[in-house]
Amino acid sequence: MAKKKRKAEQNDPQWLDEFQKMADEQLGDGSACQQIHPIVERWFEDLLEGEPPRSRPSVEQAMACLTTEVITTLPEEVQEAIAEVVDEEEFYAWVEQVLLIGRAFEMSLRSGQLDDL
Repeated sequence: MAKKKRKAEQNDPQWLDEFQKMADEQLGDGSACQQIHPIVERWFEDLLEGEPPRSRPSVEQAMACLTTEVITTLPEEVQEAIAEVVDEEEFYAWVEQVLLIGRAFEMSLRSGQLDDL
């Protein structure tokens, strides 16, 4: 049981604590996720149900290059751990999808679609 707790602590992205603290300061303690998460969740579900944002071919190429850069700059230990679980093409597609979701999120923020945040 203690081993599972230690592993969970290792997987906790500590760098997010800073953002949680900032959100709690702005929105009140503990309320950040309660207020923002439902809005983001609805947006994400809508994104998954629809088509991805259209991009020029040059933007699609740039996203593919960025995906390659992200993957090739991962520490070797991380690459090895991922390779044990999923093949390279699957992981590449996943990273590319995460980047595309980030791009769609940024586009929604700029267009005012997420002004309720």
